[in-house]
Amino acid sequence: MSHPAIEIVGLAKRYGTGDAAVDALKGVDMIVQPGEVVGLIGPSGSGKSTLLKCLGAVIEPTAGRMALAGETIYDHGWKVADLRALRRDRIGFVFQAPYLIPFLDVTDNVAVLPMLAGVPNGRARDRAREMLTALDVGHRARAQVQQLSGGEQQRVAIARALVNQPPIILADEPTAPLDSERALTVIRILNEMAQRFGTAIIVVTHDEKIIPTFRRIYHIRDGRTYEEAGEARAA
Repeated sequence: MSHPAIEIVGLAKRYGTGDAAVDALKGVDMIVQPGEVVGLIGPSGSGKSTLLKCLGAVIEPTAGRMALAGETIYDHGWKVADLRALRRDRIGFVFQAPYLIPFLDVTDNVAVLPMLAGVPNGRARDRAREMLTALDVGHRARAQVQQLSGGEQQRVAIARALVNQPPIILADEPTAPLDSERALTVIRILNEMAQRFGTAIIVVTHDEKIIPTFRRIYHIRDGRTYEEAGEARAA
């Protein structure tokens, strides 16, 4: 039996103690299947960033359980010894800004993650070029970051997130700096890559241009999630 790519049960996060305590998450439940792209929306301060940081093993929750592909990674405490390796090998990140390394060319910006995972340099670069080609920026493989358009930079950032073929990708406002056409192109690419590689993708967004493209949406309000079915249309 296949497992959900992401399963979150009763996840809570409290900052501070006593009268100064703030409950950023109050029992979040979420399931995302392999190959699925899910939207996460909510007002500022609702807990979106905290949820992504917990799921990305950047901060530790206070309570609850998280599992990736059937393996429990958190259950009232971390169940994984090496969180760095977890983030590197099993979780891809796409941010509002591409955060590409300016002194590396496009290929090495993508190859750096498999290199850090111990993949030989030549094979890591081959893998990077394959991913760049899949994202229609293979012709820019030897370009410098500053030579790329904003849309090309975001495609390279997506290639970097996908290069180790993680089971999940967390995308935090990935279309915010883009115009409507490029924003919809990024979402189309994420959907294509999710289907191709079986990757589960959570997209945090305020971008009204892309919200109608999600088949499922989780709203987060006051630290709790509420699921809504959507009518996706082609990006």
